[in-house]
Amino acid sequence: MDSEVFLGNALTAVDAKGRLSVPAFIRAQIDRVSGARQLWIGVHESLPCLTVHGAAYHRFLLDQIDGDRSDGDLDDREDTVFGMTEDISYDPSGRMSLPQMLRDEIGLSELALFVGRHRYVTLWNPHTALEHGGERLKKIAAYRLRERGISV
Repeated sequence: MDSEVFLGNALTAVDAKGRLSVPAFIRAQIDRVSGARQLWIGVHESLPCLTVHGAAYHRFLLDQIDGDRSDGDLDDREDTVFGMTEDISYDPSGRMSLPQMLRDEIGLSELALFVGRHRYVTLWNPHTALEHGGERLKKIAAYRLRERGISV
């Protein structure tokens, strides 16, 4: 099976129930590789954001964890990679619901910033990206917020 390659970024609105639109650059890759309208969304292992990926990267993570059985920190990694990850489907129009636990983990409320990172996507509170991101991520967040009329 092909791997998803996620290129691009987008800022989407999040409603009070945690519903938001999956950006087109993500849906295009999922449709190209699997067509299942299924994502895995979980806590990033080291950054204050979430990760979003499709079936190909999910299988890669499973294989990687299985190969690391001798690692003493594996339990915590498994809790992060799998215990804090949700299997989420989106509808034909690209709408999905993000669970409250994941929204709380990164302080997500009104806006979600998606940034492609090759085999997966990071999902940020855009204000956290401005505060904790590297130079390029800060530029992306600032640009997308200004596009919405939000001064940074």
